[in-house]
Amino acid sequence: MTQDKTSTKDASGTDDFEKLSQQLTALREDMSRLAETVAGIAGRRGNAMAADIAEGFDEAKKYTEKTGRSAEAQLEGSVAAHPFLAIGLAAGAGLLIGALSRR
Repeated sequence: MTQDKTSTKDASGTDDFEKLSQQLTALREDMSRLAETVAGIAGRRGNAMAADIAEGFDEAKKYTEKTGRSAEAQLEGSVAAHPFLAIGLAAGAGLLIGALSRR
């Protein structure tokens, strides 16, 4: 009778090991599919973020070009309206830079 119990325990242990092995295989497959899914989602989100960033840079570029042209036009208008003041400011700035560069 002791042999029957021992062989039953061995068979039960073997069955448990096989079941565990099958479960681990299934778990590995599930993890692999999950990793692929996460990678796909991350890729799509990354592409969407890259497109949003590129669009933001384009908008910033257009804004700075527009603002720069506006500032340039205002500066030209001020110089045209007050030419002697502009020459005096330019001369003063030149003297200041020259004095600072000597030291």
